Amino acid sequence: MKKNITAVIELASSELRLKIGEKKGDGIKIIEGLSYPLSLGADTFRTGKISYETMYKTAEIINGFLQVTKEYGVEKIYAIATTAVREAANKEYFSDQIKNKTGIDINIIDDNKEKNLINTLMLSVLPQKYTASAAVIHLGAGSISLSLMENALLTDTMIIKTGGLRLSNMFDEVGEENYHEVVREYMRPYAEAITTMLPESLNGVIITGADAELISALCGGKQAAGVVETDKQSFNAFYKQTKEKSPVALEEKYGISHEKQEIITPSLIICSRILKHSKAEKIIALPITAGESLVLKGLNPTRFSALQASLEQSAIISAWKIAAKYGADTDHTKKVETCALMLFDKLKKLHGLGKRRRFLMQMTAILHNIGKFINQKSHSLHSYNIIRGLDIVGLDDSEKQIMAAVAFFHGNTMPDMKYEEYSSLSSEDRSVVSKLCAILRLAVAVNSGYGEKYDDINIKLKGSKLTITLSTYKNIELEKLIFAARSELFADVFGIKPVLVKRSVI
Repeated sequence: MKKNITAVIELASSELRLKIGEKKGDGIKIIEGLSYPLSLGADTFRTGKISYETMYKTAEIINGFLQVTKEYGVEKIYAIATTAVREAANKEYFSDQIKNKTGIDINIIDDNKEKNLINTLMLSVLPQKYTASAAVIHLGAGSISLSLMENALLTDTMIIKTGGLRLSNMFDEVGEENYHEVVREYMRPYAEAITTMLPESLNGVIITGADAELISALCGGKQAAGVVETDKQSFNAFYKQTKEKSPVALEEKYGISHEKQEIITPSLIICSRILKHSKAEKIIALPITAGESLVLKGLNPTRFSALQASLEQSAIISAWKIAAKYGADTDHTKKVETCALMLFDKLKKLHGLGKRRRFLMQMTAILHNIGKFINQKSHSLHSYNIIRGLDIVGLDDSEKQIMAAVAFFHGNTMPDMKYEEYSSLSSEDRSVVSKLCAILRLAVAVNSGYGEKYDDINIKLKGSKLTITLSTYKNIELEKLIFAARSELFADVFGIKPVLVKRSVI
């Protein structure tokens, strides 16, 4: 077996893919790439579940892929499934049968996780000259997402569940002559929402995904610096033909089937909209998928972690933008953030949580009060619902669920199994929520008076006592009262009594 070779099997909505890669410098080189056109999405999007016939065919294809990996001496094999499997009502049965028939465990990932994996690899391979200001569009058969890139950091993001295969099944009874117009009308609200996201300075458009290469080829794209460039004029010319020519005429001219035309139509509509409302003169195509990112993770975890750190920085920038949008008190929020992170670091031997959980602590400290924008009453519940519904670069759904739960319980409500916000979590995630919530409660209590109440803060842990000292000449009786009321969870979780004291300064 070769330790420097990794393989990934992807169960995408419209095809199954195998990527085998080896390490090359700080990156990877794909030495074998295979795909098999099997439409899992056609089953899920039409009937809500994957048929037994498709299930058996999937196992057959995977076993074929496994034979190829043996020929290469692959030691590590990942397998992931995206939208079509995730949304199937029988996904557990499907995964179990694939395991029985192939020996492969399938990791079903959410939309955010998939896009985060793609973003991670994109940051690794995208030439620097394209990273100053761009819209990044991830094209999928089940969904399409848009992120904005500024100075090599990804900020605002939006996921739209309108992938081409999904829509082709929704509108399979629409005649060929009307299909494009019906899809364009259906996507109009999404296109308008995207337009409001675009900054005036936007000067680049980047597309990724399995269909990125096809769209570029149809528009006459050319290889340049590791990417495929398509000029705006060529794209618009092709897009115009897709609206005006019949599917038969397009197939005769470009050799693209009617089914494939339907799948790429939503992607063309989104790209056209963004080109129209930006200064971009070219579309940059990166035909990368989540699978290739996992190859990088398997072969070079240090490089992968460094790239993910960049996504975390992007997420923090996004969180502050969201907090501002919901009218958060910036000075107060910064104090809560600083205090929460100081507590997290001081208690690291007790909570046993790693860097990723510290990142979630910071994100939650920034967003915990955004529910007040809706109503001061029950604002923790509003914060919970808002955070769950956010699209944030660098976060997957389970991490958003943790953050939302911490925000929900950061006030007076104790984490308890009688609350669905807590009981719906895994045992491990419930433990994380309790620990982060206990820390956040103290950070909020210390800063409950708002304003510039203290000049300095010192945190000391000794034995079974945690002492937080505020250096101030002001009265902190309010903070002490709230601190005492909010410290019960902390004592329960960590077995330590927290104390808030004042050190007078002149």
